[in-house]
Amino acid sequence: MSKKRAVKNGRSAPKSVAITAAEWDIMELLWERSPRTSQEIVGLLEELKGWKRATVVTLLARLTAKGALATEPQGNRFLYTPLVQRSACVADETQSFLNRLFGGALQPLVAHVAEHHALTKADIAELKALLNEIQPKS
Repeated sequence: MSKKRAVKNGRSAPKSVAITAAEWDIMELLWERSPRTSQEIVGLLEELKGWKRATVVTLLARLTAKGALATEPQGNRFLYTPLVQRSACVADETQSFLNRLFGGALQPLVAHVAEHHALTKADIAELKALLNEIQPKS
């Protein structure tokens, strides 16, 4: 990421930002490929979600105000580029989910999944293998 994109209005890019479900749709498009123009984003979301131009433009403005997106003028249009990494936003969303539903603890989540979802033997084997690979943090 260039210095020009990493800094907006004298502010450093945030590590992550809280984004709504609708904003995730825009960010996913930009994490997939960027930069993109607002026209391109509007066209994709009209097709995929049936959203109107005004909705998409409002969400782009919110994401830009939050520091999640950089804008770069290109003629009479703007190019949008994410300033936050998807992995950082996923980490924040995961922690928020755990805090809201399970008091921040992972074990009750795993217990819930085991109790309420039909895990196959392969699923359980994969989970055991994953747990065996995890190194505890001191």
